[in-house]
Amino acid sequence: MTDPFAVSVTVAELADAGIEEFRRGAPQAAHDLFERAARAAEPHPELAGQYLQVLVNLATTSAHLGDHPAAIAALRQILDAPDTDPALRPAILINFSQSLLETGAYEEAEAALTECHALATAALPHPLPGAGPAALHTATTAPLPGPGDRGIAAGDTLAAAAGSPAWPAAATYGVPGAGPDPAPDGPPSDAAELLMACLVALSTVAIQREDWPRAERLTAEALEVVTRIRPDLVGRPLMNVAALALATGRYEPAEDFAEAALAACEAGREPAGAASVRLMLAQLYTATGRAEQAEPLLHAALAHTEPAGLTVETAVGWEQLGLLAASRGELDEAEALYGRAQTLLRRAGATPTEAALAVRRAEIAHLAGRPAEAEELLTHAADTFAALGLGLRRAQTHLAHAALLERGGDPGQLARALDLAVPAALAIDAVRYGMAAGQQRDRWRRNVAEPALQLVFRLAARAGEALLVAHLIEVQCATTPILREDAVPRPDGPGPLGSYLDEPPPPAHAFAVAPPPRLLLTPDGDGDGDGAVALADRIALAEQRYGLPVRDTRTVPSW
Repeated sequence: MTDPFAVSVTVAELADAGIEEFRRGAPQAAHDLFERAARAAEPHPELAGQYLQVLVNLATTSAHLGDHPAAIAALRQILDAPDTDPALRPAILINFSQSLLETGAYEEAEAALTECHALATAALPHPLPGAGPAALHTATTAPLPGPGDRGIAAGDTLAAAAGSPAWPAAATYGVPGAGPDPAPDGPPSDAAELLMACLVALSTVAIQREDWPRAERLTAEALEVVTRIRPDLVGRPLMNVAALALATGRYEPAEDFAEAALAACEAGREPAGAASVRLMLAQLYTATGRAEQAEPLLHAALAHTEPAGLTVETAVGWEQLGLLAASRGELDEAEALYGRAQTLLRRAGATPTEAALAVRRAEIAHLAGRPAEAEELLTHAADTFAALGLGLRRAQTHLAHAALLERGGDPGQLARALDLAVPAALAIDAVRYGMAAGQQRDRWRRNVAEPALQLVFRLAARAGEALLVAHLIEVQCATTPILREDAVPRPDGPGPLGSYLDEPPPPAHAFAVAPPPRLLLTPDGDGDGDGAVALADRIALAEQRYGLPVRDTRTVPSW
């Protein structure tokens, strides 16, 4: 019978060697060592605690290498085990949530972060300035990337070192309550750092779920807390502020914040964070017609992500290079890059990112004369976004599908293109009414909604749908939003993020609004507003397809 003590020594040696490999930037070698250690410890019940620690390290390297399904399975096993050290639970929950996010399991990721927030808050030796309960306000619905470079103190497990994917580790990081309580004005406790990481992760969830009002509130809170407690780590929350601005069509502030995030990551010696910001800046430059500035950034980012084994980030870099190649007419090169990216994303289980890539691949298939393949890819992407509860992304996919049908030039496809484009454009246009400030709504309208509506008008005109054109014009002319009944000025104005995003400071500019009323085309008989409504069928279809409110239930007459 094998001596458990000898096995324990072997497991410890393998684990220490794995940590050393991880520290020197060899995650695959570290993963293999942790796998051997786990196999050695598993048959021995008396080594259960050691086995769980090795599993945490194994899950961390799996996530680092992009194998998020394996990381989720291992971390779930650890969280469910009765012998798991309660002090490590918050750190494990953050790692767990990040892999869940990559696979699109948003509800479970948010539940894990909510529990982590509660545990870290309870473990605080002193109240954390600026970290109020706003992070836990629930709501209906570009994000931090996967694990990056982290320092690992000698003797620590990877759970402690990688307990918060957003921050470099130090000492017993990730273990709330380790060591004496710091003074209120001294260094932040481990629990405080976990809470900061949790706030950043919660804002990431809100951005990925396209819940813009909540994302704005959480990114503001995370930025404020990190600036107060660990200003040297401000690059990560700044990255989320930039991602939020980019996703909502606010390109100028997005560029400013991304550049600030890049400078902060470089100053803080966070190469993984800097690579992620470069990927975001490249996406911004591509979206604003500056491909010549985007490509060098992509190559600089890939120079870090590929050797570091950052799977999802590398796939995003290849996808962006493929997009640039397609814009130059180099379809074979674009298809090859997209194929390499898809292989990585599928292995990582990164379902939302792979679905977005499918839309790019469909464009290439269409241009290469393979319409059936393009149709299949677009249907898969739209169905995936629907299953993930991402109504806006589904609408954007339908709009891309309609644009390809228009480009095909087949008059027989115009009716189908309109069926896809009109509800999608109405839903995309209505998103702005969920934004707090008038300038935010205006930027969404100009940069996101107007191109969608232009496509609809072109399709309707080409199809000879004069009545549809007339109704679209009337509806667009009657899109003044209604002040919500529960709208009140914010007591202190729009908050710190408002000034960061160049929003007007007076509280009156941050009233909540509802979507516009429905437009009555014909008088009703009894004055109850039950006459014919403009685009009624299309509005109903948009709300059913995408789960987004397109028009208020109230009506106004058009006569």
